[in-house]
Amino acid sequence: MVSPTPVSPEELFYPPEIAEGLKAPVIPQRLVDEALACAWEYVRCITPHWTNWKRYVAYNRLILLMVFAEFNGEVVQVQRGGDILGYNVQELLDTLFRGTAGYAAMCQEFWAFMLVTSEKNMKSRTHSELFRRYVNAIASGPRNWFRLRDCDGQARWAVAASLACNDMDDAWFSENEWQILMELGTTMYDAVSFYKHRAEGETNNTFAYVNPELRIEAFRMARQVLWAFDATQATDPAWRITLNFLRSFGGPIQAMMRRYRFVDQGLTIGLPEDTRMVEETRKNVKLWNRIDGKEEAMHVWDETSYRRALEAEEEVMFEGLGDLLRQGSAHACEDCNKNPVDLAARQMYQFAGVRLCEACRKEWDAYVRALPDRAVEVFPVLEPLLQVGRL
Repeated sequence: MVSPTPVSPEELFYPPEIAEGLKAPVIPQRLVDEALACAWEYVRCITPHWTNWKRYVAYNRLILLMVFAEFNGEVVQVQRGGDILGYNVQELLDTLFRGTAGYAAMCQEFWAFMLVTSEKNMKSRTHSELFRRYVNAIASGPRNWFRLRDCDGQARWAVAASLACNDMDDAWFSENEWQILMELGTTMYDAVSFYKHRAEGETNNTFAYVNPELRIEAFRMARQVLWAFDATQATDPAWRITLNFLRSFGGPIQAMMRRYRFVDQGLTIGLPEDTRMVEETRKNVKLWNRIDGKEEAMHVWDETSYRRALEAEEEVMFEGLGDLLRQGSAHACEDCNKNPVDLAARQMYQFAGVRLCEACRKEWDAYVRALPDRAVEVFPVLEPLLQVGRL
């Protein structure tokens, strides 16, 4: 059933079922092959066990569409309808999630990811009202940031998909529980992926807003909380699936997936970017993507995608996203508003997005440092292990 398929001299492999029905004539075949292998490798890393092959195939195909969105937003625009690159997306979502506790929410989560990520990876993003408001929204505060980054990183969506693929249809977390768990995973992933994201001129890395000098401390704290969860929840099947995702997402995928540069960089994870890496990113090597900003006298904002998104808010946004976008015409902090907002990075060694003022950055730093305390508030079972205040 799972017959590996070599598809290029680079020996990329994936089950042929994933590619059935895919139609991507405008994308170079080498990138199609790499995207197929990337989707398979990612799913195998974060969801190594499954009991429902039909759901698992749908899961892989949806991840494949997400991979395309991350380096070529033009080909997967949500505004074009429910069929993307030959796949009937709603049928795939129904196959994966129908009958589960999170069915409706995870359909919205998928479309929200596709809406924003396709917009983020189009060359027109520097004139997009939707993306401009999104960039302001992600910098509006750390709690909002982690919820938006959760969606951007496919985090809770992948956990929900993993549960579905193991026929755990009733397993679910409360919103506060989701937020703690996904903040934990996001913090670790962003700490490790800091230089990758900076090479891409990303807006979406935790340490574009939190002081980068906290990366090591933040990763250590998040990892400590993860191991505390493991010690207290290891006997619960749904928790094992959730923690397996977080453990792999937080670092090991960087060694196992070819999308990252572990082998290319001499079995080292997280080396700073250089000129060659940035130039390769512009060419979608490793399926990375970079859109460069340019100095312009004025912006003429294209509101088309923003208006259409709000019209379809109930279908293409998770609960609360529409409100964040409506509030995102500017940053609430007057001092932050004095700083330029780059919708694309203008030079190397720089993230795009809002540049927080010193006072706001300190608030974000304090929020990240308080993860163990906030985890205990939501999951009291952790308190004896974490010894909050002394971690």
